[in-house]
Amino acid sequence: MLRSSRLLGATVAIAIAVLASCGGDRDRTGGISLWDASTPIDSGPRPDGWVPPPPIDGGGPPGYSEPTCEPLADVSDLEASYTSTAWRTTLETLADRRYPYASETIRAVSDDYLLGWVDTRSFAELFGSFETAAHESNHLWDFSHSTGSLWHYRLRPDLEIDTQYLSDFPRSEILTIHPNPSADFYAPPYLMMLGSEGFSNLLDEYVAYVHSLASRYCTREDLTGGFSTSARDGVLAFMHYVELYLKLARTEHPDDYAEIVGDPAHIELILTNWDRAEFWLAITESHPELGINDEMYEAWAYDPANLMEIEYLRAL
Repeated sequence: MLRSSRLLGATVAIAIAVLASCGGDRDRTGGISLWDASTPIDSGPRPDGWVPPPPIDGGGPPGYSEPTCEPLADVSDLEASYTSTAWRTTLETLADRRYPYASETIRAVSDDYLLGWVDTRSFAELFGSFETAAHESNHLWDFSHSTGSLWHYRLRPDLEIDTQYLSDFPRSEILTIHPNPSADFYAPPYLMMLGSEGFSNLLDEYVAYVHSLASRYCTREDLTGGFSTSARDGVLAFMHYVELYLKLARTEHPDDYAEIVGDPAHIELILTNWDRAEFWLAITESHPELGINDEMYEAWAYDPANLMEIEYLRAL
């Protein structure tokens, strides 16, 4: 895993190979490659009319809770006995102990895929890249359990939601109302290179980035000496993208909006994952090493003009 004092998480997974092989559409059976960077980015100016967002208290959203990884399970035996030939057993045991939400999805993935996501040269490298395995294996789980008419989303082992597959406007349109694309590290891969994708894929990233934040928090002890990662940034960026997509659908694409809000499963998915995101954001709020430009992304996501899109769904 790349290290620097301003580390950007390896879960920024733009499918360059997929772009070349299938015209820009993500292959729903796999075909994922990774894009990583360790170059600092400028947070840029605050969006017009920005005010500090309301604080996220330590309890998360009212009414939502799930088990966490506290206290952190001991993995010293895994480190002491680690060999690169037994990396898979170590990875699966690490998932069982630290983030069981990813245990089943990681076990379902072939070695070839996992070796594209984790570094097996040492336990430290494997440990540091666990977040990527949690994120990407959830994608493959969703893609493999989806059909031509239903898109499958795995929020937790006990909560999997199937929504109607949408044929809607490209998410690149988010750039037309984005407050500052040049300051947004996630805009080039997700809104430009993969901008032809629609809301279904966007929601799959929205779900996966909550897994990124939770799994990185549960393996956070290697972030020492001023090292930081963008785990908080990613989930807040996708909360913001969901808001902007909903706003564009409501104001510019009423037929697409009607299709989204007319499917109760979509409303359940968006709101439940929002609550799950806020739950883990609350838990990680006192861990600055889990964010780089998270204050900027939080300001965008909690701008009342954007947050109203989520409140509209809650009112339905």
